[in-house]
Amino acid sequence: METLWQDLRYGLRMMAKNPGFTIVAVLALTLGIGANTAIFSVIDAVILRPLPFASPGRLVTLWGTNTQRGSSRGAASYPDFIDWRSASHAFEGMAAWHDSDFTLTGSGDPAHLYGVVASPSLFHLLGVPPKLGRDFLPEEEDPGKAKIHPVILSNSLWQNRFSSDPNVIGRNITLDSQPFTIVGVMPAGFQYPIQAKNVDLWMAIVMDGITTDGNPSYMTMRGAHYLHVTGRLKPGMKLPQAQAEIDTITSALARQYPDTNKYHGAKIATELDRMAGDVRPALLILFGAVGCVLLIACVNVANLLLARATSRQKEIAIRSSLGAGRLRIVRQLLTESLLLAFLGGALGLILAWWGTDVLLALSPASVPRLAGIHLSGRVLGFTALASLATGLFFGLLPALHVSRSGLAEMLKEGGRGSTEGVLRNRMRSALVIAEVALALVPLIGAGLLIQSFVRLSRVKPGFDAHNVLTVTIGLPAARYNVIQQAAFFEQLLERTRALPGVRSVGAVEPLPLSQDQMQVTFSIEGRPVAKSEEPATNYRDVTPGYFQTMHIPLLQGRDFTAQDNSKSPAVIVVNQTFAKAFFPNENPLGKRIQPGMSVGPGTKVMREIVGVVGDVHHRGLNEEAGPEVYEPESQMPFDGMILVVRTDNDPRSAIGPIREQVRALDKDLPVYDSKLMEEYLSASVAQPRFNTLLLGIFAVVALLLAAVGLYGVMSYSVVQRTHEIGIRMALGAQQKDVMQMVVGQALRLTLTGTVMGLAGAWAATRLMSTLLFGVSASDPATFIGVALLLAAVSLLACYVPARRAMRVDPMVALRYE
Repeated sequence: METLWQDLRYGLRMMAKNPGFTIVAVLALTLGIGANTAIFSVIDAVILRPLPFASPGRLVTLWGTNTQRGSSRGAASYPDFIDWRSASHAFEGMAAWHDSDFTLTGSGDPAHLYGVVASPSLFHLLGVPPKLGRDFLPEEEDPGKAKIHPVILSNSLWQNRFSSDPNVIGRNITLDSQPFTIVGVMPAGFQYPIQAKNVDLWMAIVMDGITTDGNPSYMTMRGAHYLHVTGRLKPGMKLPQAQAEIDTITSALARQYPDTNKYHGAKIATELDRMAGDVRPALLILFGAVGCVLLIACVNVANLLLARATSRQKEIAIRSSLGAGRLRIVRQLLTESLLLAFLGGALGLILAWWGTDVLLALSPASVPRLAGIHLSGRVLGFTALASLATGLFFGLLPALHVSRSGLAEMLKEGGRGSTEGVLRNRMRSALVIAEVALALVPLIGAGLLIQSFVRLSRVKPGFDAHNVLTVTIGLPAARYNVIQQAAFFEQLLERTRALPGVRSVGAVEPLPLSQDQMQVTFSIEGRPVAKSEEPATNYRDVTPGYFQTMHIPLLQGRDFTAQDNSKSPAVIVVNQTFAKAFFPNENPLGKRIQPGMSVGPGTKVMREIVGVVGDVHHRGLNEEAGPEVYEPESQMPFDGMILVVRTDNDPRSAIGPIREQVRALDKDLPVYDSKLMEEYLSASVAQPRFNTLLLGIFAVVALLLAAVGLYGVMSYSVVQRTHEIGIRMALGAQQKDVMQMVVGQALRLTLTGTVMGLAGAWAATRLMSTLLFGVSASDPATFIGVALLLAAVSLLACYVPARRAMRVDPMVALRYE
């Protein structure tokens, strides 16, 4: 222990004696370790940290699949869920749920709430009981047995709306104009499902069995796929076993209900995969990029240590002559390296603490569990381990090299042409080659993402988002029947159209790029097919003026008008892709189709195609527009619509007047989700923008570190070869010859590193294919362009040392040792 303490004190003195070397080395390590710690903290919070539920490893999601449409992550119908739950023996239990919006009235100003409608077993399945009151009861899944409409509040809603009243249990509240009874309050911090929106309340799925318009309940419709299903595996049950069982169950249902279930199945995935599966590839790629940055920083420090070894030759020789063995010298040098690494790690933690705040600010809302990002014990352990591994990595090679030299070799190291000097130069050159190769991998990855993002940004969404405001209004089904719903939105549109500064207005459900989608099957008049073989199309409910407001071009026929109401013939508008797919080489106008409303109210009727509009990228700019149909809201009223308002000036100025018009029609209706259409457009590319920005930053850092490493090697090489340069110039070499010699050496190192880096990048970018749009993972232009960029930076890095070599005075150089 005393010897170790001596090594530490001596190492600290050496660091203080060489402040320039210490500062450069520590800064490089701080950058590398800090970036790795920041990204690891995100990975830890999003991917590695267990879900905050009992035995989270046994929680799974059952996705609905459709082999006919190639869907592998769909929803399930309630009858299918009941059959899965009753026939399965691999699960302790299953729960079904879907999200929804509610309006709270009768307790202050009307408020919009985000809630989850779930089967009663959900909280028991998660292993999280309410902190006040009780859980849902099993009979509260059956509309015929439920005595009350139960609701469980989130802790934040209980605190903010009900002032943390402990006597709130049993209190009646009004949601969507219907009475509900508060039966419980969940603990602080509980969120399920874990996603961007905070859940305000949980409601028993019994509400899906209650209808006011005379139409069948969702709970009775095997074709209504609207539910997410969560399950808990029995102890010892493995995913493949459960999957085999559920495959048997879904196959039996397909034979029993061929009209609705012929192509439907289920795929089991971990609950963590449901939440974080979409962002996992991007995070792991970013972690690989910062890993390259750390390796480059290590190589730079190793090069610095090799360069400093020249100035420590006499010190090492004296230690050896006094009896210090090789192991003792290696231990001293490694102690110094580890001191540098742990100092870099400590400063890296500070950088990571700041960096996580930056990551939170830049991260898109689609990244789950961001609120849990912090420098936890696991992150601190990672930093300590990274610092230890880093210190060993960059310190071991120089330590072994220096300690290997004999006393005689070290005493003549200052002489020209010693074997150890040549070997050391070769080692430094090899390290530079490694730096170049490592830098090329994130550079090419960033180049591919930049190209991908540029192409994605150039995609025309199919509408004009400039100066368009969107606001959402939901009508309680208990107070508004379908006729009243249509009348309300007709009046609201008329009032909004008359507001100052409003150019045009319409309404739609669901809104483009909102992540909400509806899909229906349909049949074409004169083309009878089995129900299970009916094609599917995306579905939108719109009002007259919607296409005009959004600047969606009308290609054929006409738009909807006020005359398209419940008393007029049923009509429909299709998009260009629909027309080409189902009426190739035909005029679609006048053709009749019958949308099968597998979700939503209404009955099936044959509708005449009266118009064809341009394609809209509803799901995202990176997805091709699919077949789409639009029905007039007056013929298929919805209880919730999104107003789209195009203004002459700042659209935000219209929010207040629109809210006043809504209150004039119904004082108990809140206006919520007031956002610009440009915000939806920006959010649709938020994840690729985040990936591109971070990988681009890490790639630039890697490039700079590689350039610094090359500059250091070339500068050291010029110093070492000063005598040789003097001889060459004395024998007639010109300045350009010296320039060519230095630049040629740099280019050889760069070319070798580039060849190795291209091979590594080609292998690494295979993992990026899912993140790219419109560009191949092996795009030749990107590979060549980045290689040329690296060559240009390398030339720039060796220019100063080359200029210094050109100006060497032969007479001085001949005396140089």
